[in-house]
Amino acid sequence: MRRMEETWLAAIISVAGVLLHAFMVGVALLAERRHPTATMAWVLGIIFLPGVGVVLYALFGASRARRVASRAGGCAERVAAAQRQTREGHGLPATTEPRTDGFLRLTGRLSSTRASDGNDVGLLVNAAAAYRSMIAAMEAAEHQIHVQFYIIQPDATGEALRDRLARRAAEGLEVRVLCDGLGSGRLPADFWDPLTSAGGRVAYFHPMRRMVRGVLNVFGRRDRVDFRNHRKIVVVDGKVGFTGGINVGKEYLGLDPDMGSWRDTHLRLEGPAVAGLQATFLKDWLVASDELVEEPSCFSNWGTRSGALVQIVDSGPDSPWSSITHAFMHAYAHARSRIWITSPYFIPSPEIFATLESAALRGVDVRLLLPAHADHLLVHLAARSYYKRLIDAGIRVFHYESAGFRWSRDKTRKGFVHAKTLVVDSWLATVGSANMDMRSFHLNFELNAFVFEEAFVDRLADQYRSDLADALEVTADEIRAWTLTRRLAYQGARLLSPLL
Repeated sequence: MRRMEETWLAAIISVAGVLLHAFMVGVALLAERRHPTATMAWVLGIIFLPGVGVVLYALFGASRARRVASRAGGCAERVAAAQRQTREGHGLPATTEPRTDGFLRLTGRLSSTRASDGNDVGLLVNAAAAYRSMIAAMEAAEHQIHVQFYIIQPDATGEALRDRLARRAAEGLEVRVLCDGLGSGRLPADFWDPLTSAGGRVAYFHPMRRMVRGVLNVFGRRDRVDFRNHRKIVVVDGKVGFTGGINVGKEYLGLDPDMGSWRDTHLRLEGPAVAGLQATFLKDWLVASDELVEEPSCFSNWGTRSGALVQIVDSGPDSPWSSITHAFMHAYAHARSRIWITSPYFIPSPEIFATLESAALRGVDVRLLLPAHADHLLVHLAARSYYKRLIDAGIRVFHYESAGFRWSRDKTRKGFVHAKTLVVDSWLATVGSANMDMRSFHLNFELNAFVFEEAFVDRLADQYRSDLADALEVTADEIRAWTLTRRLAYQGARLLSPLL
Protein backbone atom coordinates (compact mmCIF):
# COMPACT_ATOMS: atom_id res chain seq x y z
CA MET A 1 0.00 0.00 0.00
CA ARG A 2 2.77 2.43 0.91
CA ARG A 3 4.55 1.71 -2.33
CA MET A 4 1.35 2.32 -4.28
CA GLU A 5 0.85 5.69 -2.55
CA GLU A 6 4.40 6.68 -3.42
CA THR A 7 3.79 5.68 -7.04
CA TRP A 8 0.61 7.78 -7.21
CA LEU A 9 2.42 10.74 -5.62
CA ALA A 10 5.22 10.48 -8.16
CA ALA A 11 2.66 10.33 -10.96
CA ILE A 12 0.86 13.41 -9.67
CA ILE A 13 4.15 15.30 -9.41
CA SER A 14 5.06 14.26 -12.96
CA VAL A 15 1.70 15.39 -14.32
CA ALA A 16 2.01 18.69 -12.46
CA GLY A 17 5.46 19.16 -13.96
CA VAL A 18 4.15 18.48 -17.45
CA LEU A 19 1.30 20.94 -16.95
CA LEU A 20 3.69 23.58 -15.64
CA HIS A 21 5.92 23.08 -18.64
CA ALA A 22 2.91 23.31 -20.95
CA PHE A 23 1.86 26.54 -19.26
CA MET A 24 5.31 28.09 -19.63
CA VAL A 25 5.55 26.97 -23.26
CA GLY A 26 2.17 28.56 -23.88
CA VAL A 27 3.36 31.80 -22.31
CA ALA A 28 6.51 31.75 -24.43
CA LEU A 29 4.59 31.08 -27.64
CA LEU A 30 1.52 33.25 -27.20
CA ALA A 31 1.90 35.90 -24.53
CA GLU A 32 5.28 37.31 -25.54
CA ARG A 33 5.78 38.94 -28.93
CA ARG A 34 9.34 38.08 -29.86
CA HIS A 35 11.27 36.72 -32.82
CA PRO A 36 10.28 33.08 -33.57
CA THR A 37 13.91 31.95 -33.22
CA ALA A 38 14.07 33.32 -29.69
CA THR A 39 10.70 31.78 -28.87
CA MET A 40 11.82 28.34 -30.01
CA ALA A 41 15.08 28.67 -28.08
CA TRP A 42 13.09 29.33 -24.89
CA VAL A 43 10.65 26.51 -25.61
CA LEU A 44 13.48 24.03 -26.06
CA GLY A 45 15.17 25.31 -22.92
CA ILE A 46 11.99 24.91 -20.87
CA ILE A 47 11.36 21.39 -22.22
CA PHE A 48 14.87 20.01 -21.91
CA LEU A 49 15.82 21.76 -18.67
CA PRO A 50 12.97 20.78 -16.36
CA GLY A 51 12.63 23.16 -13.45
CA VAL A 52 15.73 25.11 -14.38
CA GLY A 53 14.20 26.26 -17.67
CA VAL A 54 11.07 27.50 -15.90
CA VAL A 55 13.08 29.53 -13.39
CA LEU A 56 15.32 30.99 -16.11
CA TYR A 57 12.28 32.01 -18.14
CA ALA A 58 10.65 33.62 -15.11
CA LEU A 59 13.81 35.65 -14.51
CA PHE A 60 14.90 36.44 -18.07
CA GLY A 61 12.06 35.54 -20.42
CA ALA A 62 9.77 38.56 -20.36
CA SER A 63 10.13 40.73 -23.46
CA ARG A 64 8.42 43.86 -22.15
CA ALA A 65 9.11 46.01 -19.10
CA ARG A 66 5.52 46.40 -17.93
CA ARG A 67 6.35 47.84 -14.52
CA VAL A 68 8.49 50.57 -16.05
CA ALA A 69 5.88 51.26 -18.74
CA SER A 70 3.10 51.72 -16.20
CA ARG A 71 5.14 54.05 -14.01
CA ALA A 72 6.72 56.11 -16.77
CA GLY A 73 3.37 56.51 -18.50
CA GLY A 74 2.12 58.34 -15.44
CA CYS A 75 4.52 61.22 -15.96
CA ALA A 76 4.83 61.26 -19.75
CA GLU A 77 1.88 63.58 -20.33
CA ARG A 78 2.88 65.92 -17.50
CA VAL A 79 6.37 66.17 -18.91
CA ALA A 80 5.01 66.77 -22.41
CA ALA A 81 2.72 69.51 -21.09
CA ALA A 82 5.66 71.22 -19.38
CA GLN A 83 7.60 71.04 -22.63
CA ARG A 84 4.74 72.50 -24.67
CA GLN A 85 4.56 75.49 -22.35
CA THR A 86 8.19 76.32 -22.99
CA ARG A 87 8.60 75.28 -26.63
CA GLU A 88 6.33 77.63 -28.55
CA GLY A 89 7.74 78.08 -32.01
CA HIS A 90 9.59 74.78 -31.88
CA GLY A 91 7.18 72.49 -33.68
CA LEU A 92 8.15 69.82 -36.17
CA PRO A 93 10.68 71.54 -38.44
CA ALA A 94 9.97 71.87 -42.14
CA THR A 95 12.75 70.35 -44.26
CA THR A 96 13.52 70.11 -47.96
CA GLU A 97 14.93 66.58 -47.66
CA PRO A 98 12.28 63.84 -48.17
CA ARG A 99 14.43 61.34 -46.29
CA THR A 100 14.46 63.60 -43.26
CA ASP A 101 10.69 64.15 -43.39
CA GLY A 102 10.12 60.41 -43.36
CA PHE A 103 12.58 59.88 -40.54
CA LEU A 104 10.96 62.57 -38.39
CA ARG A 105 7.47 61.20 -39.00
CA LEU A 106 8.68 57.77 -37.92
CA THR A 107 10.56 58.87 -34.81
CA GLY A 108 7.81 61.32 -33.91
CA ARG A 109 5.56 58.29 -33.38
CA LEU A 110 8.16 56.28 -31.50
CA SER A 111 9.97 58.82 -29.28
CA SER A 112 8.92 60.73 -26.20
CA THR A 113 9.87 64.09 -27.72
CA ARG A 114 9.75 65.62 -31.17
CA ALA A 115 12.60 66.85 -33.32
CA SER A 116 13.75 70.45 -33.01
CA ASP A 117 16.00 72.80 -34.93
CA GLY A 118 18.17 75.58 -33.56
CA ASN A 119 20.61 73.35 -31.63
CA ASP A 120 24.33 73.74 -31.03
CA VAL A 121 25.96 70.29 -31.20
CA GLY A 122 29.51 69.75 -29.96
CA LEU A 123 31.51 66.59 -30.63
CA LEU A 124 33.57 65.18 -27.73
CA VAL A 125 35.85 62.35 -28.84
CA ASN A 126 37.30 61.14 -25.55
CA ALA A 127 36.42 61.01 -21.88
CA ALA A 128 38.87 63.75 -20.87
CA ALA A 129 37.17 66.24 -23.19
CA ALA A 130 33.71 65.08 -22.13
CA TYR A 131 34.50 65.35 -18.41
CA ARG A 132 35.98 68.84 -18.87
CA SER A 133 32.89 70.04 -20.69
CA MET A 134 30.53 68.50 -18.12
CA ILE A 135 32.49 70.04 -15.25
CA ALA A 136 32.32 73.48 -16.86
CA ALA A 137 28.55 73.17 -17.25
CA MET A 138 28.11 71.97 -13.65
CA GLU A 139 30.20 74.84 -12.32
CA ALA A 140 28.06 77.32 -14.24
CA ALA A 141 24.77 75.77 -13.06
CA GLU A 142 22.31 78.10 -11.35
CA HIS A 143 19.34 75.89 -10.45
CA GLN A 144 19.64 72.12 -11.03
CA ILE A 145 21.96 69.36 -12.17
CA HIS A 146 20.62 66.00 -13.35
CA VAL A 147 23.11 63.16 -13.85
CA GLN A 148 22.45 59.66 -15.18
CA PHE A 149 25.02 56.97 -16.02
CA TYR A 150 24.94 53.22 -16.48
CA ILE A 151 28.31 52.86 -14.75
CA ILE A 152 29.78 55.04 -12.02
CA GLN A 153 32.92 53.46 -10.63
CA PRO A 154 34.01 53.80 -6.96
CA ASP A 155 37.40 55.13 -8.04
CA ALA A 156 38.98 58.58 -8.09
CA THR A 157 36.88 59.56 -11.14
CA GLY A 158 33.60 58.62 -9.49
CA GLU A 159 34.61 60.24 -6.21
CA ALA A 160 35.52 63.48 -7.99
CA LEU A 161 32.06 63.59 -9.60
CA ARG A 162 30.35 62.87 -6.27
CA ASP A 163 32.31 65.53 -4.38
CA ARG A 164 31.69 68.18 -7.04
CA LEU A 165 27.96 67.45 -7.00
CA ALA A 166 27.93 67.50 -3.19
CA ARG A 167 29.51 70.94 -3.19
CA ARG A 168 26.96 72.27 -5.67
CA ALA A 169 24.10 70.75 -3.64
CA ALA A 170 25.45 72.41 -0.50
CA GLU A 171 25.33 75.70 -2.41
CA GLY A 172 21.58 75.29 -2.84
CA LEU A 173 21.24 73.62 -6.25
CA GLU A 174 18.85 70.72 -6.90
CA VAL A 175 21.07 67.73 -7.66
CA ARG A 176 19.71 64.35 -8.73
CA VAL A 177 21.85 61.34 -9.64
CA LEU A 178 20.48 58.18 -11.25
CA CYS A 179 22.62 55.11 -11.93
CA ASP A 180 21.86 51.56 -12.93
CA GLY A 181 21.62 49.02 -10.12
CA LEU A 182 23.76 46.47 -11.95
CA GLY A 183 26.14 48.67 -13.93
CA SER A 184 26.96 50.69 -10.81
CA GLY A 185 26.62 47.72 -8.49
CA ARG A 186 30.20 48.04 -7.24
CA LEU A 187 29.44 51.28 -5.42
CA PRO A 188 29.58 50.78 -1.62
CA ALA A 189 26.46 51.54 0.39
CA ASP A 190 27.92 54.74 1.84
CA PHE A 191 29.42 56.06 -1.40
CA TRP A 192 26.80 58.77 -1.89
CA ASP A 193 26.66 59.92 1.76
CA PRO A 194 28.53 63.21 1.10
CA LEU A 195 26.02 64.11 -1.61
CA THR A 196 22.86 63.11 0.24
CA SER A 197 24.11 64.86 3.40
CA ALA A 198 24.42 68.05 1.32
CA GLY A 199 20.81 67.74 0.14
CA GLY A 200 21.29 65.88 -3.14
CA ARG A 201 19.12 62.96 -4.23
CA VAL A 202 20.36 59.57 -5.48
CA ALA A 203 18.38 56.68 -6.96
CA TYR A 204 19.21 53.31 -8.53
CA PHE A 205 17.39 51.87 -11.53
CA HIS A 206 16.43 48.26 -10.70
CA PRO A 207 18.73 48.02 -7.66
CA MET A 208 20.20 44.69 -6.62
CA ARG A 209 17.88 44.30 -3.64
CA ARG A 210 14.89 44.45 -5.98
CA MET A 211 16.52 41.84 -8.17
CA VAL A 212 16.87 39.55 -5.15
CA ARG A 213 13.20 40.02 -4.29
CA GLY A 214 12.37 39.16 -7.90
CA VAL A 215 14.27 35.89 -7.64
CA LEU A 216 12.27 34.99 -4.55
CA ASN A 217 9.00 35.88 -6.27
CA VAL A 218 9.60 34.82 -9.85
CA PHE A 219 5.95 34.92 -10.86
CA GLY A 220 5.14 38.30 -9.29
CA ARG A 221 4.38 41.41 -11.29
CA ARG A 222 7.87 42.70 -12.04
CA ASP A 223 10.29 43.22 -14.87
CA ARG A 224 13.03 40.75 -15.74
CA VAL A 225 16.25 41.27 -13.87
CA ASP A 226 18.39 42.04 -16.92
CA PHE A 227 16.35 44.98 -18.17
CA ARG A 228 19.07 47.57 -17.58
CA ASN A 229 19.19 51.34 -18.03
CA HIS A 230 22.15 51.93 -20.33
CA ARG A 231 21.55 55.66 -20.90
CA LYS A 232 24.10 58.40 -20.24
CA ILE A 233 22.49 61.78 -19.64
CA VAL A 234 23.61 65.00 -17.97
CA VAL A 235 21.30 68.04 -18.01
CA VAL A 236 22.18 71.38 -16.41
CA ASP A 237 19.43 73.97 -15.80
CA GLY A 238 17.44 72.45 -18.64
CA LYS A 239 19.73 74.36 -21.04
CA VAL A 240 22.86 72.27 -21.60
CA GLY A 241 22.83 68.52 -22.07
CA PHE A 242 25.28 65.68 -22.67
CA THR A 243 24.76 62.17 -24.01
CA GLY A 244 26.75 59.44 -25.74
CA GLY A 245 28.74 56.36 -24.82
CA ILE A 246 30.96 57.53 -21.95
CA ASN A 247 30.40 56.41 -18.35
CA VAL A 248 32.30 57.47 -15.22
CA GLY A 249 35.45 55.54 -14.36
CA LYS A 250 39.20 55.48 -14.85
CA GLU A 251 38.97 53.01 -17.75
CA TYR A 252 37.21 55.65 -19.86
CA LEU A 253 40.25 57.87 -19.39
CA GLY A 254 42.50 55.07 -20.65
CA LEU A 255 43.89 54.35 -17.17
CA ASP A 256 42.97 50.66 -17.04
CA PRO A 257 46.16 48.71 -17.95
CA ASP A 258 44.12 45.72 -19.13
CA MET A 259 42.25 47.76 -21.75
CA GLY A 260 44.76 50.47 -22.62
CA SER A 261 43.66 53.53 -24.56
CA TRP A 262 39.89 53.98 -24.66
CA ARG A 263 38.21 55.47 -27.74
CA ASP A 264 34.73 56.88 -27.08
CA THR A 265 32.35 59.61 -28.26
CA HIS A 266 29.97 61.97 -26.49
CA LEU A 267 27.86 65.00 -27.44
CA ARG A 268 27.29 68.39 -25.88
CA LEU A 269 23.87 69.83 -26.77
CA GLU A 270 22.52 73.31 -26.24
CA GLY A 271 19.07 74.22 -27.51
CA PRO A 272 15.55 72.76 -27.56
CA ALA A 273 16.82 69.19 -28.07
CA VAL A 274 17.95 69.26 -24.43
CA ALA A 275 14.25 68.91 -23.56
CA GLY A 276 14.40 65.37 -24.94
CA LEU A 277 17.26 64.49 -22.61
CA GLN A 278 15.47 66.09 -19.67
CA ALA A 279 12.17 64.32 -20.37
CA THR A 280 13.90 60.95 -20.56
CA PHE A 281 15.79 61.58 -17.33
CA LEU A 282 12.63 62.63 -15.48
CA LYS A 283 10.74 59.51 -16.56
CA ASP A 284 13.60 57.27 -15.49
CA TRP A 285 13.85 59.21 -12.24
CA LEU A 286 10.16 58.63 -11.51
CA VAL A 287 10.55 54.90 -12.08
CA ALA A 288 13.57 54.67 -9.79
CA SER A 289 12.66 57.14 -7.02
CA ASP A 290 8.85 57.56 -7.04
CA GLU A 291 9.40 61.32 -7.34
CA LEU A 292 7.49 63.12 -10.09
CA VAL A 293 9.42 66.24 -11.12
CA GLU A 294 7.39 68.52 -13.38
CA GLU A 295 8.52 72.07 -12.66
CA PRO A 296 8.48 74.26 -15.79
CA SER A 297 11.99 75.37 -14.84
CA CYS A 298 13.22 71.97 -16.01
CA PHE A 299 12.52 73.04 -19.59
CA SER A 300 14.11 76.29 -20.70
CA ASN A 301 12.63 78.54 -23.39
CA TRP A 302 15.34 79.05 -26.01
CA GLY A 303 13.48 81.38 -28.35
CA THR A 304 14.33 81.44 -32.04
CA ARG A 305 17.89 80.54 -32.95
CA SER A 306 19.81 78.94 -35.78
CA GLY A 307 21.52 75.59 -35.54
CA ALA A 308 21.24 71.88 -36.19
CA LEU A 309 18.10 69.78 -36.49
CA VAL A 310 18.21 67.10 -33.77
CA GLN A 311 15.91 64.21 -32.87
CA ILE A 312 16.36 62.53 -29.48
CA VAL A 313 15.28 58.88 -29.70
CA ASP A 314 14.70 57.00 -26.46
CA SER A 315 14.18 53.27 -26.67
CA GLY A 316 13.51 50.45 -24.24
CA PRO A 317 11.51 47.33 -23.39
CA ASP A 318 8.76 49.50 -21.87
CA SER A 319 7.58 50.22 -25.43
CA PRO A 320 5.96 47.76 -27.86
CA TRP A 321 8.26 49.17 -30.54
CA SER A 322 12.04 49.15 -30.65
CA SER A 323 12.55 52.82 -31.49
CA ILE A 324 16.30 52.48 -32.01
CA THR A 325 15.86 49.52 -34.37
CA HIS A 326 13.34 51.36 -36.53
CA ALA A 327 15.46 54.52 -36.61
CA PHE A 328 18.57 52.61 -37.69
CA MET A 329 16.70 50.60 -40.31
CA HIS A 330 15.20 53.74 -41.83
CA ALA A 331 18.63 55.37 -42.00
CA TYR A 332 20.25 52.29 -43.59
CA ALA A 333 17.44 51.82 -46.10
CA HIS A 334 17.72 55.42 -47.32
CA ALA A 335 21.53 55.57 -47.56
CA ARG A 336 22.89 56.50 -50.98
CA SER A 337 26.67 56.58 -50.67
CA ARG A 338 27.95 55.51 -47.24
CA ILE A 339 27.03 53.85 -43.94
CA TRP A 340 29.90 54.07 -41.45
CA ILE A 341 29.27 52.36 -38.10
CA THR A 342 31.34 52.24 -34.93
CA SER A 343 30.25 49.88 -32.17
CA PRO A 344 31.99 47.88 -29.44
CA TYR A 345 29.54 44.99 -29.88
CA PHE A 346 27.97 43.55 -33.03
CA ILE A 347 25.16 41.02 -32.72
CA PRO A 348 22.54 42.44 -35.08
CA SER A 349 18.91 41.47 -35.27
CA PRO A 350 17.96 39.66 -38.50
CA GLU A 351 16.20 42.81 -39.71
CA ILE A 352 19.21 45.06 -39.14
CA PHE A 353 21.55 42.50 -40.71
CA ALA A 354 19.39 42.19 -43.82
CA THR A 355 19.09 45.98 -44.20
CA LEU A 356 22.88 46.40 -44.04
CA GLU A 357 23.38 43.58 -46.55
CA SER A 358 20.85 45.16 -48.89
CA ALA A 359 22.61 48.52 -48.71
CA ALA A 360 25.99 46.98 -49.50
CA LEU A 361 24.59 44.90 -52.36
CA ARG A 362 23.17 48.03 -54.01
CA GLY A 363 26.58 49.70 -53.89
CA VAL A 364 26.57 51.69 -50.64
CA ASP A 365 29.96 51.93 -48.90
CA VAL A 366 29.16 50.05 -45.66
CA ARG A 367 31.91 49.88 -43.02
CA LEU A 368 32.00 48.46 -39.51
CA LEU A 369 34.62 49.56 -36.98
CA LEU A 370 34.73 47.04 -34.12
CA PRO A 371 37.22 46.27 -31.32
CA ALA A 372 40.13 43.94 -31.98
CA HIS A 373 39.64 42.52 -28.50
CA ALA A 374 36.63 42.90 -26.24
CA ASP A 375 35.64 43.24 -22.63
CA HIS A 376 32.88 40.60 -23.02
CA LEU A 377 34.22 37.35 -24.47
CA LEU A 378 30.91 35.76 -25.51
CA VAL A 379 29.77 38.84 -27.42
CA HIS A 380 33.24 39.15 -28.95
CA LEU A 381 33.10 35.57 -30.24
CA ALA A 382 29.53 35.82 -31.54
CA ALA A 383 30.35 38.94 -33.58
CA ARG A 384 32.99 37.02 -35.55
CA SER A 385 30.37 34.57 -36.77
CA TYR A 386 28.87 37.29 -38.99
CA TYR A 387 32.10 38.31 -40.70
CA LYS A 388 32.10 35.96 -43.71
CA ARG A 389 28.61 36.89 -44.84
CA LEU A 390 29.28 40.59 -44.21
CA ILE A 391 32.42 40.56 -46.36
CA ASP A 392 30.77 38.44 -49.05
CA ALA A 393 28.07 41.12 -49.34
CA GLY A 394 30.71 43.83 -49.75
CA ILE A 395 30.69 45.20 -46.20
CA ARG A 396 34.15 46.19 -44.96
CA VAL A 397 35.02 45.20 -41.37
CA PHE A 398 37.83 46.89 -39.44
CA HIS A 399 39.39 45.95 -36.10
CA TYR A 400 40.34 48.97 -34.03
CA GLU A 401 43.96 48.92 -32.81
CA SER A 402 44.42 45.40 -34.12
CA ALA A 403 47.40 46.07 -36.37
CA GLY A 404 50.03 47.16 -33.88
CA PHE A 405 48.88 44.98 -31.01
CA ARG A 406 48.57 41.79 -33.03
CA TRP A 407 51.82 41.73 -34.95
CA SER A 408 54.21 44.01 -33.08
CA ARG A 409 53.17 43.22 -29.48
CA ASP A 410 53.53 46.94 -28.80
CA LYS A 411 51.53 47.32 -25.58
CA THR A 412 51.14 51.06 -26.12
CA ARG A 413 49.01 50.24 -29.16
CA LYS A 414 46.48 48.17 -27.25
CA GLY A 415 43.10 49.89 -27.03
CA PHE A 416 39.36 49.51 -27.08
CA VAL A 417 36.73 51.31 -29.13
CA HIS A 418 33.56 51.91 -27.12
CA ALA A 419 32.00 54.65 -29.29
CA LYS A 420 28.52 54.10 -30.68
CA THR A 421 28.31 56.24 -33.81
CA LEU A 422 26.74 56.19 -37.26
CA VAL A 423 27.33 58.32 -40.36
CA VAL A 424 24.95 58.06 -43.33
CA ASP A 425 26.00 60.03 -46.43
CA SER A 426 26.34 63.70 -45.43
CA TRP A 427 22.70 63.49 -44.34
CA LEU A 428 22.53 61.99 -40.87
CA ALA A 429 24.77 61.17 -37.93
CA THR A 430 23.99 59.69 -34.55
CA VAL A 431 25.85 59.38 -31.27
CA GLY A 432 24.35 57.66 -28.25
CA SER A 433 24.31 54.73 -25.89
CA ALA A 434 22.94 52.03 -28.22
CA ASN A 435 25.29 49.31 -29.42
CA MET A 436 24.73 47.30 -32.59
CA ASP A 437 23.47 44.29 -30.68
CA MET A 438 20.17 42.71 -29.71
CA ARG A 439 20.58 43.71 -26.07
CA SER A 440 20.48 47.38 -27.05
CA PHE A 441 17.68 46.77 -29.55
CA HIS A 442 15.38 44.85 -27.18
CA LEU A 443 16.54 44.71 -23.54
CA ASN A 444 18.29 47.92 -22.56
CA PHE A 445 16.89 51.39 -22.06
CA GLU A 446 18.89 53.43 -24.58
CA LEU A 447 19.06 56.96 -25.95
CA ASN A 448 20.59 58.33 -29.16
CA ALA A 449 20.76 61.83 -30.62
CA PHE A 450 20.24 61.93 -34.40
CA VAL A 451 21.74 65.04 -35.98
CA PHE A 452 20.80 66.41 -39.41
CA GLU A 453 23.50 68.98 -40.18
CA GLU A 454 26.02 68.44 -42.97
CA ALA A 455 28.88 70.17 -41.15
CA PHE A 456 28.44 67.97 -38.07
CA VAL A 457 28.01 64.78 -40.12
CA ASP A 458 31.21 65.48 -42.03
CA ARG A 459 33.04 66.25 -38.78
CA LEU A 460 32.03 62.84 -37.40
CA ALA A 461 33.05 61.25 -40.70
CA ASP A 462 36.50 62.86 -40.39
CA GLN A 463 36.82 61.32 -36.92
CA TYR A 464 35.86 57.95 -38.40
CA ARG A 465 38.65 58.23 -40.96
CA SER A 466 41.07 59.08 -38.15
CA ASP A 467 39.97 55.97 -36.22
CA LEU A 468 40.53 53.81 -39.29
CA ALA A 469 44.21 54.82 -39.18
CA ASP A 470 44.38 52.82 -35.93
CA ALA A 471 42.59 49.81 -37.38
CA LEU A 472 43.28 46.80 -39.59
CA GLU A 473 40.78 45.56 -42.17
CA VAL A 474 39.57 41.97 -41.86
CA THR A 475 40.03 40.17 -45.18
CA ALA A 476 38.38 37.18 -46.81
CA ASP A 477 41.74 35.38 -46.82
CA GLU A 478 42.02 35.84 -43.07
CA ILE A 479 38.57 34.33 -42.53
CA ARG A 480 39.39 31.35 -44.76
CA ALA A 481 42.44 30.72 -42.58
CA TRP A 482 40.36 30.35 -39.42
CA THR A 483 40.72 26.94 -37.82
CA LEU A 484 37.75 24.64 -37.34
CA THR A 485 37.97 25.19 -33.58
CA ARG A 486 37.66 28.95 -34.00
CA ARG A 487 34.71 28.61 -36.36
CA LEU A 488 32.90 26.30 -33.95
CA ALA A 489 33.55 28.70 -31.06
CA TYR A 490 32.15 31.62 -33.04
CA GLN A 491 29.06 29.72 -34.18
CA GLY A 492 28.50 28.28 -30.72
CA ALA A 493 28.52 31.75 -29.20
CA ARG A 494 26.12 32.96 -31.89
CA LEU A 495 23.60 30.23 -31.01
CA LEU A 496 23.10 31.88 -27.62
CA SER A 497 22.25 35.29 -29.09
CA PRO A 498 18.47 34.65 -29.52
CA LEU A 499 18.18 34.24 -25.76
CA LEU A 500 19.30 37.84 -25.20
